Amino acid sequence: MNCPSLHGDEIPNSPSETTYVPTVFERYSMALQLDGKPVNLYLWDTAGQEDYDRLRPLSYADAQVVLMCYDVMSPNSFDNILSKWYPEVTHFCPGVPIILVGCKTDLRKDKVLLKKLRQSRQEPITYQKGQTMARSVRAVTYMECSAWLQDNIPSIFHEAAVAALSSRKRRRRQRGAWKGCLVT
Repeated sequence: MNCPSLHGDEIPNSPSETTYVPTVFERYSMALQLDGKPVNLYLWDTAGQEDYDRLRPLSYADAQVVLMCYDVMSPNSFDNILSKWYPEVTHFCPGVPIILVGCKTDLRKDKVLLKKLRQSRQEPITYQKGQTMARSVRAVTYMECSAWLQDNIPSIFHEAAVAALSSRKRRRRQRGAWKGCLVT
């Protein structure tokens, strides 16, 4: 199943790393078990910069679930969910389930970043704000994670697989039984 991951922020190799390396498209695949059955997830990590706005829709083809990600330490990243990502996803992926993911939760305790946010009269995005945004974008669920600590990552992929498969079953029921011919 295809699962685009949309965000404009990199996942650093360490909590204090600040060098930004833009992502155009990175593809990953992973296998997991769901109800005792093997499931393959194909993940597309896409760039958020305007320079890639014309290329990014290529990653949406055949998407069965979309992970909309934002940095919990970046109010701008959070605001982009509603102003940029939600309109784009609903345009290119109508009816595809969305999972909203708050990333870099380990940085909520980073004193240097907290001070920096306070100086600009900002604060980290709370779990409650994330839940409210998830309702606004009609996400099937809201989750948070830390890639640095590997916190909650497997759960997010599990939920993505569940959302994609349940959406797929729902679409099949809506279309009715398949009528056709199978040649082997």
